[in-house]
Amino acid sequence: MDFSYSEDQQSVAALARQIFCDKVSDGAAAPELWATLAEAGLLGVALEEDCGGAGFGLLGAGLMLKEMGAVLAPLPLLPAIAAALAQAEGGDRDSAARFVGGDCYSVASADAGLVLSDGRVSGELATVPFAGEAESLVAIAGDQLVQVVLAQDSVTLEAQLTSNLLPAAHVTLVNSEVRTLGDSAACERLRQRLQVLTAMLQLGVVEEALARTATFTVERQQFGQPLARFQAVSQRAADGYIDIEALRACAESALWRLQEGLDATLEAATALWWAAEAGHRVGHTVQHLHGGIGADVDYPIHRYFLWAKQLEFSQGGAVHTAAAMGEQLARQQAIGGRK
Repeated sequence: MDFSYSEDQQSVAALARQIFCDKVSDGAAAPELWATLAEAGLLGVALEEDCGGAGFGLLGAGLMLKEMGAVLAPLPLLPAIAAALAQAEGGDRDSAARFVGGDCYSVASADAGLVLSDGRVSGELATVPFAGEAESLVAIAGDQLVQVVLAQDSVTLEAQLTSNLLPAAHVTLVNSEVRTLGDSAACERLRQRLQVLTAMLQLGVVEEALARTATFTVERQQFGQPLARFQAVSQRAADGYIDIEALRACAESALWRLQEGLDATLEAATALWWAAEAGHRVGHTVQHLHGGIGADVDYPIHRYFLWAKQLEFSQGGAVHTAAAMGEQLARQQAIGGRK
């Protein structure tokens, strides 16, 4: 199996890297970043041409999110891309096209908490990233995938701030009007996409964090020699590298399966598990190897630590994900084509 990216896919990654590096500095994005991404066709990289997209599918989205993670761009790309894909597949191509053009965005959540009854939905979602400025919410209600316009009197948004200092909202719905986008299969696609895209975003975060740490330990002198020459330092960094490569392999494998329309139930969950594990271990490693400066909230590596920790738990965390995989295997021994 060859996971090499095509020239076109590599060009997408290179373009995203250039724009993010030009428009993001120390975790702060230039005001025109969103419009620049739209003009470059990157907002619609995962969507088909009938929505104004570039047709690169989930692979293109994963590559862009990895580059976004490397610079810690504070954008709603992850939930917005997942929502737009669900909207396009569910027949709401207009909303998907508006996202591609940079005019607005919706957000997606696979968390439990919503109940659908008589064409209306009620319930609560504890934390929905970037919901405050979103046009609508794409979420799971029972065995249906639904879309809720957030500008309704029956919708309440309570502003929140996540641990990596990005906006979110506690969403409360009381008998709100919805549009149905799909059945249980659409719900599972949304869940798996969010898992894999989270893993790719985490890959960009921890990969860049470890690269910065490698540079720091080579340049920083202690006892007359670089920190990197001390065995404990080099071994800790090597363990981080192994974690990152394990995350990369699992995330890209799951990404490929979803791109090909194959079942990725366990692969997507495994990628998310590694995103949580690598986020925890590499996040602490890079902070520890920076010494006291790593705990300075104004120092760049601390922001990478905060992002790694936020992504560690954003879709449930390692323990929850492992438990869910165990339940799936117990219920369906032939899951993913296994016997």
